[in-house]
Amino acid sequence: MGGGGKGGSQSTKVEIPAWAERAMQENLRKAQRLGEVGYMPFYGGQVAALDPVQEQMMQKRYDRGAALGLVDPGVDVLAGMPEAQEFDMGDGQTIRGYGSGGLFESARNEFIARNPDQAAAFFGEFKPFGTEETRPPELQDPGDGKPPNMSDEQWQAIQNMRRYGIRF
Repeated sequence: MGGGGKGGSQSTKVEIPAWAERAMQENLRKAQRLGEVGYMPFYGGQVAALDPVQEQMMQKRYDRGAALGLVDPGVDVLAGMPEAQEFDMGDGQTIRGYGSGGLFESARNEFIARNPDQAAAFFGEFKPFGTEETRPPELQDPGDGKPPNMSDEQWQAIQNMRRYGIRF
């Protein structure tokens, strides 16, 4: 019938040193600023392309097989391959390859054309990207008149973005 002793409560207090608190606050401010920048795609080469000698060898092998009746003659083995891009490696050197920057731009432009209000709301949360010279034509501020190379959908997207106060 006894009761055990009543235990007291314990509490601990953790104090963050002032130097650590300042560093954490600065990191949070920096994260907030960087969060406003938006997605930054990579425009460089991601996959190396075949060099011209490799392309010639592929075609010659195929042509030899065609001469022996193993495959259909007259086929271009590189048909359907995208054209390789040249990427500057610095110091005057270039490398041939493929990158996804163009695919990203195409997807972004399609997003703007199909969902102009959503694009306006989304891009309004971030800093404008590029410069007036480097932005894709459909995202450059066209002024008051629709440029001849801009589709009606893209022009409408620009107008919708302006309605939200977004300028590129």
